Amino acid sequence: MQTAISNRDFHFSPEPEPARLLVVDDDASVRIGSRLALEHAGFRVTDAPDGYTALNCLQSQHFDAILLDACMPGLDGFATCRKMRERLGGDLIPIVIATGLDDDASIQTAFECGATDFAPKPLIWRIIVQRLHALIHARQATNHLNGRSSQMFSMLKTSSEAVLVLDQCGVIQGRHHIEKLPGAVTAMLEPGCNFFDILPGGCAVRVEKAWKNSLSADSVDEFILTLEAQETAFKLQGRFIAGIENEVLCLLQDQTEAFAAERKMYELAYLDQCTGIANEKRLISELSLRLKCTRDFGQKTVLIRCATPDFQGFEPRLGRPGLDKLACAVVSRLQECVKDFAARTSMLSERLLIARISGSHFGIVLSGECGQESVRTLAQLLSNSLAVCVEIDGFSCPMDWTIGIADSAQATSPDSLLSATAYAIQLAPGLNEPDRVCFYHPTLRDNSYRATELEQLLRRDIADGALEMNYQPKFALTDFSLVGMEALVRWNNRETGPVSPAQFIPVAEHTGQVVALSHLVIERVFDQMVQWREQGRLSVPVSINISGIHLNSETIVQELMAGVDQRQIPCHLVELEVTESIMVQGAGRALKNLNELRSLGFRISVDDFGTGYSSLSYLLELPIDCLKVDRSFITNIADDPTARAIAKAIITVGHDVGLDVIAEGVETPEQLRCLRELQCDSVQGYLTGRPVVSDHFADFFGGYRCGSGYGLSTQ
Repeated sequence: MQTAISNRDFHFSPEPEPARLLVVDDDASVRIGSRLALEHAGFRVTDAPDGYTALNCLQSQHFDAILLDACMPGLDGFATCRKMRERLGGDLIPIVIATGLDDDASIQTAFECGATDFAPKPLIWRIIVQRLHALIHARQATNHLNGRSSQMFSMLKTSSEAVLVLDQCGVIQGRHHIEKLPGAVTAMLEPGCNFFDILPGGCAVRVEKAWKNSLSADSVDEFILTLEAQETAFKLQGRFIAGIENEVLCLLQDQTEAFAAERKMYELAYLDQCTGIANEKRLISELSLRLKCTRDFGQKTVLIRCATPDFQGFEPRLGRPGLDKLACAVVSRLQECVKDFAARTSMLSERLLIARISGSHFGIVLSGECGQESVRTLAQLLSNSLAVCVEIDGFSCPMDWTIGIADSAQATSPDSLLSATAYAIQLAPGLNEPDRVCFYHPTLRDNSYRATELEQLLRRDIADGALEMNYQPKFALTDFSLVGMEALVRWNNRETGPVSPAQFIPVAEHTGQVVALSHLVIERVFDQMVQWREQGRLSVPVSINISGIHLNSETIVQELMAGVDQRQIPCHLVELEVTESIMVQGAGRALKNLNELRSLGFRISVDDFGTGYSSLSYLLELPIDCLKVDRSFITNIADDPTARAIAKAIITVGHDVGLDVIAEGVETPEQLRCLRELQCDSVQGYLTGRPVVSDHFADFFGGYRCGSGYGLSTQ
């Protein structure tokens, strides 16, 4: 039970003998907070961590009131309340059940177990203290009425409640302190009217039960009335007390403002203020309840997390109000998907909860009979809906969403469910899952640990300059002259041994280390080019792979120019290899930087061409000098007519628009023969030369003559 405790002073007159309270809650921090707040209000407090301890305390001590948490392990609050009433017999000690279960069924259960009152969470201590005082005074009044009926009305005169005098049929015979109720309500409580005729259907059962108990003197049960008058809903707290001469007193107190305050506190505590859906706190609370229920009934609770990294990137354009509109638009789509799913599967809507976990993370909770196929159906609906670009104030907001799924069979607590979906979200892109939907399994956690360890080691070795460069030659197909080389970074970690670029490059991009890695590569390559020049080696262009993140930076042009100017390296000897997607999207500053770099003399090459957008129309519009045909088309070029046709088309189109074409991944003489027949300009691969360290690469300068395929100087 979580409460909002304030250290403000409670202004109550000290009593000669403080009222004694028993606080029962399984959360130690809540018990401590409750003790501080209640003792500050003048109560003497005893606390208990569970229902069994509370029952023992009740047997050995006397209390004036009990504050009882509903949700506790073992003996819950409802069962504890029932056993307390059994032990107390006819003693009407007020028992207040604190609960976040604000549905009618839970409230009905609380009163059926013998609770005097209920308090919705989070607790507002100012109101709780007032209620406890009122309940204690009411109990004292009832005890006095049982023994001294002559003092009844003198006590009621000092009450803050309005008093209705009812006959045995519920007809109002008289009214006292009626001015304490709103005028619209008093008009409904005229003498001669039957009190039960004004009751709304939803609360009639509880009120009638309280009436019967008061007549039999079994207890004084409190009830809550919601009366509609003048288009306003008024909340009244009431109870019946057996009077004299077959009369019954109905004590009513206006709690409209208190309930409104509690509702506002609930909204602030448990609802996302932007979208109005449940927040993370409410999600955790709901997961806790559902996990317990599904455990007890052998069913399943599933959490689906939808996340995007793009959310905050729209804030500069949209501003905070626009970002709120974007969040609401996303929630609207989630709600439509959930509604559609409920209709398809006949699942009760109450079993589906949408929550905002954080700014760009949203969760959907399912419980009950949730098979993997039905969960995948909902995930597919979510994926399809979220994939559609959102329009906010005329601005298009494309977002890449990832969906992570975990259930109670794999995670048994709210925290573990949230962690499991986070692991799935984090690692889904690297698992090649369809539609970026990933079901959690334990190996993901292990992979995450390894990725974290790899990240730390990579960060250290980049800072220490512990990575090395390899170089792979490129040869012209006309005369097999050396026409260039590609710089390839390699990592031989001292703890783990060699680490594949396929492993550490994605880690570098995901963690933001790729820019630092690019700086290291560029400096190493430029220094090596100077060393070769000083050794009298022939100059050929060197290709450097540039990530989209680095290419989109504001300083890359200045960095490259500073590097070549400092070392007096001609710009045309530096070739920048970028991916096809970067060229097509031209995100941010990337395309602007590429155009500027090419105008300065740097060569631009498109790596892995044909695997991305597969659009040839942009080749004339973008700053490109060379196409690298992806190895996937080269592998089967000698045996597969389709692969050969694709390679031929790329080479032909490339030549038609004045671009050089190089094939990568050449490993067999048959592939080499086909590429010569297709008139490819140059090749690169294990057949013609594996990547080697710089010292070994010097052998290529002596074994091959440099060609002029790129129009380069031989100096």
